[in-house]
Amino acid sequence: MDSLFTIGKITHTIGRHYKTIMSDFENVQDNTAVSEQSTGSDQQTLTLDGRVYPMNALPAEAINVLNDLIRSETELNEHRFRMRQLSAAQQTLTVALNKLVENAGIAPISTIENNESNSKEEAA
Repeated sequence: MDSLFTIGKITHTIGRHYKTIMSDFENVQDNTAVSEQSTGSDQQTLTLDGRVYPMNALPAEAINVLNDLIRSETELNEHRFRMRQLSAAQQTLTVALNKLVENAGIAPISTIENNESNSKEEAA
């Protein structure tokens, strides 16, 4: 990606906070929102906390920080996707392991009812 994100007619929007819910095992997170929208004009703009700035007026350091922010959000989304993939893989492997153990005819040596009974047994 270029060090300057000024190609094309793009409006960059950065809001204060947004909440994302990724999946059962991920928490709700407060993050800075970055979204790109096409504009009908030739001027690119940055919307930051409800205020609109022309991109061509931003200093180079601000453009670099904006690019870093966009890249970091992209990486976060990639990691969230990878976590969902790994979770699905764990579920598939657990099912496969259960089938293998069942097909082997191995009898369990004990059965655990739930986490509460484990905690009570460990405390005793």
